[in-house]
Amino acid sequence: MFLDLFNKKEKPDKAAAANKTDESKTGGLSKEKLSSDVKKGLHGVNIQSLFNNNKFVALFSLVCAVLLWFTVCMQQTTDFNDTVTNVPVTVSYENSMAQDLGLELIGDINTTVDVHVTGTRYAITSLDADDFNARVSLSSVTKAGTYTLSIEVISKASSSDYTITSWSPAEVELTFDKIISRTLPLEINTPNLTAAEGYLMETAYGDVDYITVTGPQTEVNKISRCVVNIPTEQELSETLTTTGTVTLVDDMGATVSSENIEYDHSTVTVTVPIYKTRELPLNVEFVNVPRGFPIEQLGYTLSRNTILVASPSETIDNVDAITVGPIDFREIDIGTELTLDITLNAGLKNVENVTSVTVTFPTYGLSARTLDLNNFVFENVPSGYDITTLSDSIEDIRVVGDSSIIADLTQEDLVGIIDLSQYSLSRGRYTVSVKVYVQGKVLAWAVGEYSVSIDVVPKEVASDTAN
Repeated sequence: MFLDLFNKKEKPDKAAAANKTDESKTGGLSKEKLSSDVKKGLHGVNIQSLFNNNKFVALFSLVCAVLLWFTVCMQQTTDFNDTVTNVPVTVSYENSMAQDLGLELIGDINTTVDVHVTGTRYAITSLDADDFNARVSLSSVTKAGTYTLSIEVISKASSSDYTITSWSPAEVELTFDKIISRTLPLEINTPNLTAAEGYLMETAYGDVDYITVTGPQTEVNKISRCVVNIPTEQELSETLTTTGTVTLVDDMGATVSSENIEYDHSTVTVTVPIYKTRELPLNVEFVNVPRGFPIEQLGYTLSRNTILVASPSETIDNVDAITVGPIDFREIDIGTELTLDITLNAGLKNVENVTSVTVTFPTYGLSARTLDLNNFVFENVPSGYDITTLSDSIEDIRVVGDSSIIADLTQEDLVGIIDLSQYSLSRGRYTVSVKVYVQGKVLAWAVGEYSVSIDVVPKEVASDTAN
């Protein structure tokens, strides 16, 4: 049609003859020539000549046909069907019972839906996932548990040019629970580690003592212990430091594993202490021992004579014995039993956990008798003073010792030492302690504590009184 319109040639008529006449008046240019020149574009293109070109006319016709077809398609009222994919599904807790109960979604919701729509072609061809809201209804969530919930899809913008016909999936399975935290002690198992001969392996420990576990209440309540297992098989003569992974186990010892559970330490540094051991003798320390007393002849027994100790270093090699006491010699009588605490120096460990030892003095070979003391000796008398006792004797001194010695003792064998170095004296009367000894360095001693009253007088006063 367009070819026919633009390919028609004008028939010669009387106007042509008239044009010839006009050419002479216009410098030889015809009216058609002038008209053609006027129709040229800004770039000198003759529009009339384009339509005389068959190829141009064919291309122009095709473009017009496409535009016409597109216009018709856009205006047609027949419904067109399409699917919008990968619309993300969201969960809203607002104004829900789940929110009031403190329930939370366990895990992430990675569900998407495909939305099926019907409408005019021009309206639905431009739709994408951002044009829709896909939400889960929580109306049926009333307690912790797993639910199959409906998905609701709506259009973000109201339009009469298309409608949502359906979507898939229409449901999603979700789990809700309270999130809680529990703090549990850390246990470390080292079933295949042993100590070498002469060494002691102590209980292994971690760089943390407790593990805090956080997650869904239902799952966290299944956990009874936090355990680190060290599978290494080795005989140790020095302390071992290694790393272990924390495992959560239930009451039956089965592993509790869940992507929803978190804990503050997944790995810990484990130390397995190794101590060097040694059996050391127990020695008894005495105080207030009589001067010259043959302590090595004093017979007594210990409830145990040695103790097993350990040390994490070689310093234990420099320790010869463990000393207990002291025992106040004045408390020892025939058959006396005294219980003494065992205290170790820093760095030593009581392997057997023996905390005390009993010292027993014999009942055989010893005798006792009562004597009076009337022989006093003053020591460390302050200068410028005269000291005298207010009584001539101390009566009923109990003396214990070897039976053969006790039988021959007299009061002349006793001496009472009064040491004044521990007193701040001036003129006056004082009660001071007396240490009672049996002279002669024999196996005999006084039992009990004794005192005497003394009179302290400046020497010039004493001299005047005497005159």
